[in-house]
Amino acid sequence: MFHPHNEPLARLVMAVALGVVAVASFAWPRCFIGVAGFFAKAGPELAPTDRERLTRAIASREAAEGLSRAYGGYLALAAVACAALEAVWAIPLVVPYALFCLAGAAVMLLAYLQFARATEQRVAPLVRRSPFSALPPVVIAAIACCFLISLGLAAYPPARLGAIAVALSTIALGFIAWRVAVAPALLIGEDPQWEYALDERVRIGRARSIANLACAPAFVLIALTQPVLPPQYASLGSVFFYLAAAAFVVSLAAAIIPRRQRIRTA
Repeated sequence: MFHPHNEPLARLVMAVALGVVAVASFAWPRCFIGVAGFFAKAGPELAPTDRERLTRAIASREAAEGLSRAYGGYLALAAVACAALEAVWAIPLVVPYALFCLAGAAVMLLAYLQFARATEQRVAPLVRRSPFSALPPVVIAAIACCFLISLGLAAYPPARLGAIAVALSTIALGFIAWRVAVAPALLIGEDPQWEYALDERVRIGRARSIANLACAPAFVLIALTQPVLPPQYASLGSVFFYLAAAAFVVSLAAAIIPRRQRIRTA
């Protein structure tokens, strides 16, 4: 699929990137699903008493969810295995990355199912909240765009296997993002005001972070494929590239903005 002179370097870069993900997952096994990460920028604007209440609420929330640190290990093992597959030249360059995306979707699904069981044991507040506040229509459109681009690339035989795997991971992660967006609030009952504020930030942050992960595979796939498309596919490939890039940037911005906003407790 790649020019023979470029493919060794591309495979090396992909393998190193997957290796970095593996190290991060081993070192910080909850970095992709934990609660505290959504409050890394919070604190300076809070009074000391509010900061203490937030810290207690985070600890209670993580204990209530009970998300296993093993999920980080699963993701790391998948990353190592897929990095090793980059050394197998019989496998198209993008397939190991696509398989890692599928593995990531499976890990996210396991974590979501455990989180869903935790919410079933709690009473949600009688407050109406829209799933679109967590997952805006423009982000949903970005996921749909990336899914359709992946299906479109499946028409190009050398990219077909990777495109199908990417499409599957996109739809799986998009589904999980939606389920997180519509999930009931998880309140422990010790400090309802801060627990609800925390729940809203975590719901929005997780839904949009997963949406960004859903958009990333299609962007990487078209970035790897577009430069080597034959002339009859070149124009369409350029359109796909710019659409996927726009979708990825939109989903990334949507995921970053909530983390930098002030915490609202009322």
